[in-house]
Amino acid sequence: MIEYQPRYQTRTDEIVAELRKAAGAAAPLDPMMVIKRKAAEIATAMALVHGGDWRVEIDHQVGFVLVAPRVQPQKF
Repeated sequence: MIEYQPRYQTRTDEIVAELRKAAGAAAPLDPMMVIKRKAAEIATAMALVHGGDWRVEIDHQVGFVLVAPRVQPQKF
């Protein structure tokens, strides 16, 4: 049996989506993806300016974002 999943939670959400589409506006972005994308953009810019490989750490529980150079393990 196929279960039907509504595309929108409410009729209002559906109407707003149709209005946005008619106006040529993009769909609203997931805030988590916006944060991830912007952090990646910063890491890319840092690599272009300073060189090297940069890493991104995001902790939504604490409210913390880190963009730092990736440290290579030292060999003895």
